[in-house]
Amino acid sequence: LMAEKYSFFNAVLSGEEYDRTYKAEDLAEYFSSFIANGVFPNPSTNLQVMSTGNMDISIGTGKAWINGYYYNNTETLTKTLNVADGTLDRIDLVVLRLDLTKRLMQIDIKVGTTASKPVVPELARTDDIYELGLASIYIASGVTSITQANIRDLRYNQEYCGYVTNTVTTVDTTTLLAQTEAWIKGKETEYEAEFLNWFNN
Repeated sequence: LMAEKYSFFNAVLSGEEYDRTYKAEDLAEYFSSFIANGVFPNPSTNLQVMSTGNMDISIGTGKAWINGYYYNNTETLTKTLNVADGTLDRIDLVVLRLDLTKRLMQIDIKVGTTASKPVVPELARTDDIYELGLASIYIASGVTSITQANIRDLRYNQEYCGYVTNTVTTVDTTTLLAQTEAWIKGKETEYEAEFLNWFNN
């Protein structure tokens, strides 16, 4: 095991074997040293989660980066949320998951636990699985459809997702601002009304 690591150089055939080989994780380690995890910020609709009526959501086209691995969604995805509970609320989390064991990256929905005061499901971040949270979805008891106000965009949130940095020089925040306003206006508690008043002024 070498203390000094370096890459990448052409392999030279010595007899019947090459004198050096590289694995996918070697390349991923290289890229992760200077490209941050997250969604690519331009355009602002990259991997945006949208309500499409009933209990369906769509995830827009776009690119992302996790621990040196590249993801590209080339067509809008449609996913159906589980039906709402009859008496309790829950929060689901739309994630982009890197699974090294299965050798894939894909978008999935983590179904939250029903409760009178539900919380966002935790992200998996282990040696084999790493998730980015794209959006949380508040599903009130008994609802049969989801509106855009029920969806909280988390792509800008560094704790859940964040934007890829060091490969771009500008960030388009147009969609983020519109989504944030829609989410805030969908809230009705006194505390959130005070926040909305502060936000608008």
